[in-house]
Amino acid sequence: MVEETKRPLRRRRFGCILERKGSTGDVTSIEARYISPINGQRVSKRFAPGRRGDAEDWLETERSIVDLHRRGMMTWIPPRDRDGNTLTPKLTFGVFADGYVRRHRRKDGAEIAGSTLRNLRNDIKHLKEAFGDVKLAELTEELVTEWYYGPHPNGEWQFRSECIRLKMLLREACAPGSKGAPPLLAENPFTLPIPPEPEAGSSDIPPVTPDELYHIYNAMPGYTRLSVYLAACAGGMRIGEVCGLMDTDFDLENKVLMIRRSVSHGADDLGPSRIGRLKTKGSRRTVPIPDMLIPLIRMHLEDRPDQSNHMFFQAKRGEILCQNTLRNHFMKARKAAGRPDLQFRTLRVTHATRLMLDGSSLKETMDALGHVREETTLRHYLRAVPEHQREAAERTAAYLLSADPSLAIASLPPAPAGLDADGDAGDMAALALLLGQVSTLMAGIAARNAQPAG
Repeated sequence: MVEETKRPLRRRRFGCILERKGSTGDVTSIEARYISPINGQRVSKRFAPGRRGDAEDWLETERSIVDLHRRGMMTWIPPRDRDGNTLTPKLTFGVFADGYVRRHRRKDGAEIAGSTLRNLRNDIKHLKEAFGDVKLAELTEELVTEWYYGPHPNGEWQFRSECIRLKMLLREACAPGSKGAPPLLAENPFTLPIPPEPEAGSSDIPPVTPDELYHIYNAMPGYTRLSVYLAACAGGMRIGEVCGLMDTDFDLENKVLMIRRSVSHGADDLGPSRIGRLKTKGSRRTVPIPDMLIPLIRMHLEDRPDQSNHMFFQAKRGEILCQNTLRNHFMKARKAAGRPDLQFRTLRVTHATRLMLDGSSLKETMDALGHVREETTLRHYLRAVPEHQREAAERTAAYLLSADPSLAIASLPPAPAGLDADGDAGDMAALALLLGQVSTLMAGIAARNAQPAG
């Protein structure tokens, strides 16, 4: 019996090629092998001596198949179980995009939320309508440009989302595969700019006024009405964060609220509501509870029907209050305030706007909302309040124009009615006020002139 020995020809990133030698030292065969991506078992094939090139080609083919398996575009099966027509799939854009959906994860490796997955699938659906049957290698810059400048009946926001998604998909296709597998595309055919964000209709919705908030509160069902006060006054919570509140989140002694979770549906954005993670890492925050809300919170805690249930807002049916249930309550109540344009999110916008108007810094407002980027707060959550704009403009003008005596006359208030039919008393009062302003102005000028030159 001939005893064979093996010697690797050279180190490789994927698999290896070995020379099998007999007892005389002659090469009896060449063996190419790698590890199965499914079960970790060895996969190998032998070639005749001198057929090293064939072994290299076989390994390259297997590496491509393994790479497609890991990209989610096909299921790897052992070479012995394949037929000659199914070595590799027809790698179309649609096949690649479906694989992207299957393997897509958050940056930390966790599964994406059901609503995020739904949006991803919606984008991919529209992109496959345009490029689904196109071979990935034949997806050129010209085809992308033709689509980009063509009609987009689903609207500006959807088109922008599709552009972002397409660029990400093709960027991944340009990245090297596993174990040194070559990229599926040499360069990204998406070279056009991502369209700017369209003007959101919600950005024109004014913040809630105190009177409107009160009417909404009174029009809400008793078991959910406190949600509008909390969202507007304590942390500007998202609707999912409100639904996810538990009694243990309220530290009434120290007057703080800990926002630690949200409510969503399952992995496919279907099924009953369940406790889930917050939208971002920055969303985990602790916010102050205003003194005026403490009695209402205590009353709500005492009035809950099931004291063994830790959910702060307890659902009438099911274990967890659904976002849509709370949203429907709000949509009905907003009509009582004469504000059918309001969204639950407007309460969050109102909270951010009032914080800034009442003296909070941008950083403090960002912390309250759970934002990590200034642009998010400034672009999407702050609103201009006309009354405040008028007051601020008047104060600014009064300061900057205070050195012009002629403007003091123009800015005098009208004389009180009924003092004198001929207006003499009013004129005298106006003159006295003017003289007082001039006197103050002259005193200020004298004081400045008396200061030593620096």
